[in-house]
Amino acid sequence: MTVRRLASAAAVLLLLSALAGGARGQSPECPRWREAFAGMPTRMLTVQTGARTLALRVRSADTPERQAGGFQCATPDEIQRNLILFDFGHEIVTQFHMNNVRAALDIAFVKADGRIFAILRMEPSPSALYGPMGAFRYALEARAGFFESQGIRQGESRLSVPEAAR
Repeated sequence: MTVRRLASAAAVLLLLSALAGGARGQSPECPRWREAFAGMPTRMLTVQTGARTLALRVRSADTPERQAGGFQCATPDEIQRNLILFDFGHEIVTQFHMNNVRAALDIAFVKADGRIFAILRMEPSPSALYGPMGAFRYALEARAGFFESQGIRQGESRLSVPEAAR
């Protein structure tokens, strides 16, 4: 083989290897979760942090299917560009998992009155569970570092969800 053919063959093998590696890590449920993510409506909400008010555009996990899906099987770019609001309708005690999530996330847990009382970092894991110490109504998922970069702190910030978004 010539050097040119060897280089072409190596490039093809590298591409096939990358494609196989990506497919190997995918859950058979990914089409279901991708559909749930794509179907999440977008909403606006605000976060009051100190003297600042931040307007945030979020995807709304507004059904049990969308809540179960969250960021599962989302691309790293989708995780960077999106926030997901979970509204459970009333305060509950539950935990979140990071199965089929490709990047670390931060999650803010919010009481029914809007007070952000806990912010946790979640790492990709097929088995770890994450939850606050106590009941919450809302959870807001974002890329790792988002809340810190925006000055949003637990115990000091409040979430406001307009009635139409609930």
